Amino acid sequence: SNGKDQTIKLWDIRKMSSDTSCNLGYRNFEWDYRWMDYPPQARDLKHPSDGSVATYKGHSVLRTLIRCYFSPEYCTGQKYIYTGSHDSRVYIYDVVTGAQVAVLKHHTSPVRDCSWHPHYPVLVSSSWDGDVVKWEFPGKGEAPVLANERRVRRQYHD
Repeated sequence: SNGKDQTIKLWDIRKMSSDTSCNLGYRNFEWDYRWMDYPPQARDLKHPSDGSVATYKGHSVLRTLIRCYFSPEYCTGQKYIYTGSHDSRVYIYDVVTGAQVAVLKHHTSPVRDCSWHPHYPVLVSSSWDGDVVKWEFPGKGEAPVLANERRVRRQYHD
């Protein structure tokens, strides 16, 4: 899951049950991700009952929902988690280590979505800047590169 706390969480649903009860108290804060920056001091906070298996940090989720995905099984063995980001980039994390393996930079506005081809080493990202960008993986563990600057598509609707 990609959260408003600026992290991706990996969950094991087999560990989602608990005998612990939760008492929801009054919310004593006014932060809203749709129009406010995330408080820097909150980036390192961890909920005391966090039941996630792993946490991935570095990207930002502000102003809109941004999904995260596993890379395809066929061409990567699902060894990566990737997501767009409010900071105009695409982030790729190693599922096991949590390390950022690539940060793709081209867009000038939040990257709203991205999609990895199920069989080829190609990823496409779309942004509020109107660009749809194709990224190709050269192989041998190298970071993806912009496929062809001329092939960037920009389309506007009235």
